[in-house]
Amino acid sequence: MSDNSKKNSGKTINFAERKKTINNRQSQASSHKNVVNDNRVIQYDINKMREQINQQTKKKMRFFSSDKSPLWVKLIYAGIILVFAVLVLAKFTNNFGIVKKSNIPSRFEYQSKNLDTEDTVKYESIIETRLKNLISSDGDIEVVTSSLHKNDKYVFADGYFTYPNDSDKIFFDATIVSDKLTSLIINGYNLIK
Repeated sequence: MSDNSKKNSGKTINFAERKKTINNRQSQASSHKNVVNDNRVIQYDINKMREQINQQTKKKMRFFSSDKSPLWVKLIYAGIILVFAVLVLAKFTNNFGIVKKSNIPSRFEYQSKNLDTEDTVKYESIIETRLKNLISSDGDIEVVTSSLHKNDKYVFADGYFTYPNDSDKIFFDATIVSDKLTSLIINGYNLIK
């Protein structure tokens, strides 16, 4: 037995010594790297930089290429851009109907709001014929215009009508512009659209 132990003792590996040698090699290699580290500036290759910039722009352009994004996504983006452009254009051309201070005169002039009898009869007949055409009834409805007044080209009227054999008054408001009935509101509903 003792002969076998002598034979094997030469073949055994001493792990502690082996670990020390490996650590010594690594420390020598790392110390050489630190010695070379002086404060020199290494020039960056201009061609590599251009290539990186070109790759970045290619990645950005892929978003707009036809093979990556579906058609419906492009349509949504185009719609958003179109709506934004229309809103900006409308803001600059003042198409929102907001009155600017410069458009309002500094002093208003007197205008008569009363109508002569001929105009009153004309506007009452316009309201009555249009109201009878829009409202279905069993017989002839009675239309009474309570008030009429004019403001420039606008004529405002209010009144009521009753169904035959009914005593309840149903009130309406009407607006006439250039001899055309543009608005007829009954119970919150505008019958003319």
